[in-house]
Amino acid sequence: MSNVGLSMQETPSGGDPRPPKSKKKRRRQKGRSGAVIVVSLVVLLGAGAVVGYFGYQLLGRVQASAPVADYPGPGEGEVVIEILKGETLTDVGVTLADADVVASVPAFTNAALAEPDATGIMPGRYAMLQKMSGEGAVQRLLDPAASNINTVVIPEGLRTDQVVAILAKETSGSKKQFDKVIQDPTALPLPDWARGTGEARAEGFLFPATYEFDKQEKPKQILNVMVDKFNTVAEEIDFVNRAKSLGYSPYEVLTVASLVQAEAPPEDFGKVSRVVYNRLEPDTWGGTYGYLGFDSTVNYILKQSEINLTESDRAINSPYNTFTEQHQGLTPTPINNPGEAAMEAALDPPDGNWLYFVTTNPDTGKTKFTDDYNVFLGYQDEFEAWLRENQ
Repeated sequence: MSNVGLSMQETPSGGDPRPPKSKKKRRRQKGRSGAVIVVSLVVLLGAGAVVGYFGYQLLGRVQASAPVADYPGPGEGEVVIEILKGETLTDVGVTLADADVVASVPAFTNAALAEPDATGIMPGRYAMLQKMSGEGAVQRLLDPAASNINTVVIPEGLRTDQVVAILAKETSGSKKQFDKVIQDPTALPLPDWARGTGEARAEGFLFPATYEFDKQEKPKQILNVMVDKFNTVAEEIDFVNRAKSLGYSPYEVLTVASLVQAEAPPEDFGKVSRVVYNRLEPDTWGGTYGYLGFDSTVNYILKQSEINLTESDRAINSPYNTFTEQHQGLTPTPINNPGEAAMEAALDPPDGNWLYFVTTNPDTGKTKFTDDYNVFLGYQDEFEAWLRENQ
């Protein structure tokens, strides 16, 4: 059972009520006469809204001696208010009264005490009406539709067009609006090194995470938040300096991270990273400079996620096609937006002489690595057997 923060002030019979002190400047409450008890409940502890059973039992015995000012509702206009983590019901009531959402703080707190679900009021921004009843304000705060926040989950390893599709679905921005910002890299806080051999691009810098965006935020603001998140993570892991210590530019290492993200499950990120570098550095194993031969790069060209490419797919003429000897080495840009784990793997690959790998069982993600071409062909046979059984 969680602890309850309970603060009550009672006045002698016939005395003037004295509201409890608050960090906020309090708005004069309307229609207060007689003894009014203002309760202070901790409604937001940790990740959720919590009021202990004991607090409710005690408060159930507290009676106000006079009615309080309350609007009849349902309300008019719209105003956005914010509830901060750790605020009490009284704090919330003050915020609502200051914005003229409710007529008085007790109008809200009394209604909240009568509604057991009020313990579920969460921090965040809410679109409220003005001149609501206290009960109406409580019910609106409990309605998910009233939240002024769009929670958007961007998984790791999505191409930028896939990220845009999610943003256009989950926010008020359109695909066209997001694309317009992305096509103008100067509109984004991309790092100075965010370019390969040409113009800076957003691919690779839209960091995968769970975001909370105000419903009023525009596509440019949203994309800026995502690139800022990338910049923060890159700085935290010292991405630029560690990349240079490998003998590669930060942009090249980010491109490696995108390949790692696309090619294997997280437990194999390190080995895939080592395969990339081994192929980029043939002198380290006595071979010749060759191509990477990654299906993920062809999928990037075709904007798909196919595990069984055809020979014609692998013959596509594109600088992103790592199966052709005409385009050896890394792709011109990252092929997706990698997460921190893939970035770390690209910065710190384990020692190993692996040159080939095959995900022999896509259901389980089982991936096998080798430096022997004939063994590699055996792994391919295992994958082909899986395809026959499952397709």
